[in-house]
Amino acid sequence: MVTSLHPVKPELIQQELNRIWESLETTNTTRACLFNLIFYTEKNHRTAYIQRIAQSVVKRFPARVIFVAANKDSTENYLKTDVSILNSSTGENDVACDFIQIEAGGVSQERIPFLVLPHLISDLPVYLVWAEDPCLDDLLFQQLAKFSHRIIFDSETSESLTYFSASLLHHKAFTHTDIADLNWARIETWRDMLSSAFYSDERLNKIRQAQTIEITYNAQESTFFCHTRIQSFYVQAWLACQLNWTFESATQENGKILLNYTSSQSPIQVHLVPASYPQLPPGLILSLTVTTKEGDHFQFQRNLESIHQITLIASTKDRCEMPCNYIFAKAESGHSLVKEICHRGTSEHFLKVLTHLKQMNVQDLC
Repeated sequence: MVTSLHPVKPELIQQELNRIWESLETTNTTRACLFNLIFYTEKNHRTAYIQRIAQSVVKRFPARVIFVAANKDSTENYLKTDVSILNSSTGENDVACDFIQIEAGGVSQERIPFLVLPHLISDLPVYLVWAEDPCLDDLLFQQLAKFSHRIIFDSETSESLTYFSASLLHHKAFTHTDIADLNWARIETWRDMLSSAFYSDERLNKIRQAQTIEITYNAQESTFFCHTRIQSFYVQAWLACQLNWTFESATQENGKILLNYTSSQSPIQVHLVPASYPQLPPGLILSLTVTTKEGDHFQFQRNLESIHQITLIASTKDRCEMPCNYIFAKAESGHSLVKEICHRGTSEHFLKVLTHLKQMNVQDLC
């Protein structure tokens, strides 16, 4: 929860924060901070959504939050700064942290780095959540990236996953900063589940003989999400990297995407199939089915009434195994960002997937 925002002149930000905390000295509120968390977004319809993510993160990890909103459409030169506190936990003893909000328009946007830097708490990590398209050459991004230990992107903001992948690889190579993506974090449970399901030598050999893989995803768009194929593209690219498939071609028909691969075993076809469920999160993977050339069948099916439950039905020509249930952590706003904050370094799997997607060069499809 955010307490009421206190408008303040930029040079008085720290003074106003001190005043707020002094007023809370007689309460059971403890000031805490584990890291610096910078959010950058353009001022538009997604701004409120990014603010809710910030609040969700602080519920788990108290941090000094610096929320930057740039008004790109404004012809007026202005700079607004507000301060408040965010409650991290409530109970007998409340835990809270600082919230600094900066909004700028016109040439005043050039002042943003000079406002952010003095308010970073020294000796604590700096995480930058860049909630805009990294494919665009942005001077502000370059300035904020210089003092960030980890940059977390949102592939939803990019018009092409191919260009997005190329941009992140470029940032990693030239800034040597750890990178991550919210949609990559959203499929972590699928990666863990598939690794668990095909862990044994017998099962691993079966998926190596895969002939077709069908991934069904929720193509229902929302106000904040319109690139609904990203998570399904990530999953199939991760499988391709893990199983050493070679990409051949891609086609699209009636909204379905067919990806052709080859391996040392046989050709593989990957089908990305859209479905529409307005009540479910956009882009959510609903099912994944693997069929091998020997007739083995593995179907991972999400329970649409309880979406954190996945059922695996495995069968061969001769027998059908008892269904196996997997339980995902219940997702909520900000959960994927919390995952990426908890991780250290840059996932080698993620870098391989980005390289694979860049080489696929199917920007018109993803």
